[in-house]
Amino acid sequence: MRIIIAGGGEIGYQLASKLARDHDVVVVEQESEVINRFERLDLQVSQGNPTHPDTLRRLVLAPDDTFLACSESDEANIISCLAAKRLGGPQTFCFVTKEEYYRSFCGDDGNGSLLDIDQVIWPQHMLAEEIARIVLVPRAIDVEFFAGGRVLLLEYRLRGESPLVGHPLSQLKLPRGVLAVAVSDGERLVIPSGQTVFREGQKVVFMGEDRALLKLQHGFIPDAEQKIRNVTVIGGGTVGLTLAKLLLQREKLHLKIIEISPRRCERLAAELPSALVLNGDGTDLELFEAEQLHRSDVLVSVTTNDEKNLLATLLARQMQVPKIITRVDKPGNLRLFESVGIDVPLNMRVTAVETVLNSLRRTDVQLRATVEHGRGDVLELAVPDSFAPTTLRDMPTIEGAIIGAIVRRHGVIVPHGEDVVEPGDKLFVFSTHEAADRVRNYF
Repeated sequence: MRIIIAGGGEIGYQLASKLARDHDVVVVEQESEVINRFERLDLQVSQGNPTHPDTLRRLVLAPDDTFLACSESDEANIISCLAAKRLGGPQTFCFVTKEEYYRSFCGDDGNGSLLDIDQVIWPQHMLAEEIARIVLVPRAIDVEFFAGGRVLLLEYRLRGESPLVGHPLSQLKLPRGVLAVAVSDGERLVIPSGQTVFREGQKVVFMGEDRALLKLQHGFIPDAEQKIRNVTVIGGGTVGLTLAKLLLQREKLHLKIIEISPRRCERLAAELPSALVLNGDGTDLELFEAEQLHRSDVLVSVTTNDEKNLLATLLARQMQVPKIITRVDKPGNLRLFESVGIDVPLNMRVTAVETVLNSLRRTDVQLRATVEHGRGDVLELAVPDSFAPTTLRDMPTIEGAIIGAIVRRHGVIVPHGEDVVEPGDKLFVFSTHEAADRVRNYF
């Protein structure tokens, strides 16, 4: 498959670095200094404007090509997708940052329905959705829902007083219907065994049924039963506004939004009548104290400036806000944010890039979530009709992967060794990123 990437920015570079190993990749970019960063990758570079027909004609586009428009300009991405479709008919993916473009050019499922754009991707909305899930579950630092909400993934950072710390996993007597599927110490993500002993500060990922995970929260996660009532959002841009709308749709919250632009505050106040909109700098200590932001159950900083987000969340940490979530635009800064104790640093491009990559892979295996900045994947596999019923204990194992749940018709099984995998089942498999391809080729 030939893949054309229009735009050499951060998203383009991430896509190119992941796709160049297995595909014929061509990057289209105007700026010479941007092109230089692609020299170490095994791909072609075509210098030119991807919105210009002459640039696209040189590529000799064909229907079996894939065209990924991911520059910093929504308008350029849209125009280049339309031109590419007209000139050669490739499959088109268009990245946008504005809600109005997303709503105009795609259906409710996110698939292109107008103007020949096959799929529209809105990373800001993906980030807001991810943050909203995490905000509403006390103490959790990652939250994912599968199979219509019947299967959940929850990730926690272990505190010293947690009953999970200091004992082998096999002795913990987790609620039936829950599996510990991964543990991370910041450097490595591994699948735990019965002999694994969790330590303070580690992050542990659990999968299971919703009611069983509720029991886990009450029995093993200190303060997890507290209700989220007060949320502060710093930054009222696209992500902040989208997040506020999502939160107010789902829960009755006391929501404060801090935004430095007076004009933007006017729009926020008009669109969010039940929220308190404050015009100010989210890094202002006096504002923190005057508005008693230390009373927040969750503080989220989603400005477009990593330095401001870091300073705002460090102030919140100093004031002992229970949960702190921050946007990190530069992937290289993720480790820095974690090293200074920020609970949940999130990069909006990770999920967006993985969504594209999954769309280019086999259609019978779906990527449902990424964990720990792409170090772990949750994959949904459909068990083929030709598969002979087999107990889990007798199925070949894949190092770095574990079946977290089996969905069978209207029921959910959190498996043990004697459970049987049957034709037609859907398997939700947690995998390290290194093992994901072996999982995809399992059947």
